[in-house]
Amino acid sequence: MARRELLSLALYSLLASNRGGLFIVFLPLYLVAVKGAPLPVALVILSLAYIPASLIGPWVGRLSDRAGRRRPFLLVGEATSVPLFVAMIFAPGYVLAGLAFVGAELALAIGGPAYTAYVADVTLTEERGYGYGLLNATSNAGGVAGFLAAGLITLAFGLGALIPFVLAVSLGSFTVVWLIVPDRPVPVRPSRKLSPAETRPVVAFSLAVSIRAIGSGAVATFYGYLAASLGANSFEVGLVAVAGLLTAAVVSLPLGRWIDRRGAIRGIWYGTVLTLASYGIFLAASQWTETVPAQAVRNGGLSLLGPGMQTWVARVAPPDRRAECLGIFSFVNSTLWSVGPLVGAVAIALAGTLGLFAMAIGTTLVSLAVMEVLYGEMGLRAWLSGARSGAGGARGS
Repeated sequence: MARRELLSLALYSLLASNRGGLFIVFLPLYLVAVKGAPLPVALVILSLAYIPASLIGPWVGRLSDRAGRRRPFLLVGEATSVPLFVAMIFAPGYVLAGLAFVGAELALAIGGPAYTAYVADVTLTEERGYGYGLLNATSNAGGVAGFLAAGLITLAFGLGALIPFVLAVSLGSFTVVWLIVPDRPVPVRPSRKLSPAETRPVVAFSLAVSIRAIGSGAVATFYGYLAASLGANSFEVGLVAVAGLLTAAVVSLPLGRWIDRRGAIRGIWYGTVLTLASYGIFLAASQWTETVPAQAVRNGGLSLLGPGMQTWVARVAPPDRRAECLGIFSFVNSTLWSVGPLVGAVAIALAGTLGLFAMAIGTTLVSLAVMEVLYGEMGLRAWLSGARSGAGGARGS
């Protein structure tokens, strides 16, 4: 394992990755309180912001593979996002602010496939769970600090201070990539077009594990509003997020090692079950403090899901098309996740909070069923087959 490269990426994730969590929780509140958006519109803006970003994943991944470089894509993404975050501050109304946010997320997506492929470039197959787990741990540790800071800042100065804080984080992230992350060349460059036979396993896997992302995206953008509706102030909303991030920071590294030992599909299965359990806790919450364990359980599940999914794709991808395959996975996963807030807004309009969590539970159960049909990792397919055979034998006798 190339320790220097992995540690530099971990430092980058410590700063950069907490932006996504901040926006997922605070952006709807920011657009409502500062820019005057109705809540359903704010959720739609958040959803629309991530859809274009997911669409460019395969393309920028292919460019990174062809260039044989990773760091330039991180630099371009960070540098391009900064003026767009500035534009959010001065944009009059929620429409222009929302468009600036869409542009900033699109810019940051330029570096996404290169970032995840870089981890696979510098780790061996049997230690990729550890590599992705380490970055997940540092990302969540940075998110703890980010949420605490953002919660205190918005409590003291209002939600209008959120975007200047994110801008400072972005400048720090760019500096880390520029000064610390090595510009490591990729030794194998693609010499041919990726065939349908090579993309088919990645696409099938991405669809199977990402059906649940529709519900996950809806819950991710709603739990902050749920806590606020149950009496939490902006700082307490941050504490709910911190509970989840702190859980993930603590468990990500050992869970990454567990994935290396037990397999990625099994880790994804258990992670999906944990997120399912968290939805039940959210649904039963009657005061904001009860959303704290729900978010902790949810993030524990995500700590298995993220490294597990990335490890599986990195393993089956051709070495010369790693970033492109990870971009394809990101395209499917992020697109379905991005649809979540939009579907969640419709569910809330039709059936309130109960409708949103019913949708999240339903999509998660479908994902578990499809995973079992395709991969049979948990043995349920063989068990059901044996049960049917036994029943047939009993009838015959």
